[in-house]
Amino acid sequence: MDQPAEMVPQRATIYGSCVARDSVDLAGAGRLEVTDYVARQSLLSAGHDATARFPEDPQVSSRFQRRMLQADFAGDLEARLDAVVETTDVLIWDLTDERHGVHVFDDGSVVTRSIDLTAVPEALRAVEGSRHVPFGTDEHFALWAPRAEQFQGYLRGRGLLEKTVVLQVPWAFVSPDGRKTPVSMGTSAIEANEAYRRYYAHLRELGFAVIELQPLGVLADPEHRWGFAPFHYTQDVYEEIIQRILTERPVPDTEVGE
Repeated sequence: MDQPAEMVPQRATIYGSCVARDSVDLAGAGRLEVTDYVARQSLLSAGHDATARFPEDPQVSSRFQRRMLQADFAGDLEARLDAVVETTDVLIWDLTDERHGVHVFDDGSVVTRSIDLTAVPEALRAVEGSRHVPFGTDEHFALWAPRAEQFQGYLRGRGLLEKTVVLQVPWAFVSPDGRKTPVSMGTSAIEANEAYRRYYAHLRELGFAVIELQPLGVLADPEHRWGFAPFHYTQDVYEEIIQRILTERPVPDTEVGE
């Protein structure tokens, strides 16, 4: 009897943060392999070069943290995606790193208020004099919505739109043992889920394929490798995400948003 052919992993490019990356790492072994990982970069930062403002010698905790900070200051999302167009089977996008908003300078340059930026004193000093635009505010959404339209056009032009899937995974309210999840830099799961709602709705209007999990169907893992947080989930959540990416990823309506 013939043996089944060995499954070839799909090549995944990740734009986002822990939701997509942990899904691939913890549930995608043998099924997905990462081509590139663009993290800690808001869609508003992408394409806005603030390299001149990058601190000369930031005291970072890891090479990864430094690379992500440099990439965000450079706003290099599209350049990174250009480099992996031919080696990307699926582009997985989560909006986790939008959660703290951005810093906007008078000259138009933008830097993401990421967890890495807030952890590095030199990086925080580099954004002094900027204006913080918090996520979820009307101003932030008014800036972000047209940028999402531009990004859709970019992805369509590169043949990546039909390969893109957006993860709408709500912040978890509780852990399996009923513990309430902690706030993240002042934001609770209820507040975050409400703030994200119109961003996902806008992406749907633009024709993006969205995989949505329900709030009562996700739980946070108190023993998660990155700590107890509303966006650090139990293993079954990651398994469901990967299964749905591989088996039911919808093809977006490419006529929407023309």
